[in-house]
Amino acid sequence: MKKQLPYFLLIFLIPVTLVLWWWGLFSSADVEIAERGDYRYAYLEAEGPYSKLSSKQEEVLHELVQQNIKPGPEITLIFSDPRTTPYKELHARAGFIIDADAKPAAPIQVDTVPVRKVFVSSIKAHPLLAYGKTYSKVLDFVKAKNTTLNLPTVEIVDDSVLSVEMPLEPVAQPEHKAGVSP
Repeated sequence: MKKQLPYFLLIFLIPVTLVLWWWGLFSSADVEIAERGDYRYAYLEAEGPYSKLSSKQEEVLHELVQQNIKPGPEITLIFSDPRTTPYKELHARAGFIIDADAKPAAPIQVDTVPVRKVFVSSIKAHPLLAYGKTYSKVLDFVKAKNTTLNLPTVEIVDDSVLSVEMPLEPVAQPEHKAGVSP
């Protein structure tokens, strides 16, 4: 067994550790309170499990490319807390930040996230790890302040960095189809 240990380390343990490091397993999310916003974004409504948001994101990307609109960073607005809402009733918007002069056509909708004061948790890591680490920091902040999760949270993915923004003050929830029509 002792003769095999160096081979085990060299062939298995070291490469696996390097891959996990590359994916961000050993990273932790940075946190700050900041003013963020005035994001103009093109989106589609999403109902159901959040695990299917990437397919909705792909639909938006396809439509924007078809309409010759350059998409910016990915943006997702989460309107339902998955800890308290049945998964079939979860509501979100998935899309991309767009330029002020872009004019997407139906079925794409357009809306704006105004400037607001938020708690921001961000990390550069693989998506399999990033969401858990960022939301863990958000929930730690909520617990420390002895308050509730203020929705919607805004998730922005830009250059492999996930930022989750939670408003410090409760925000009125929009109706499901309340966006600015293109």
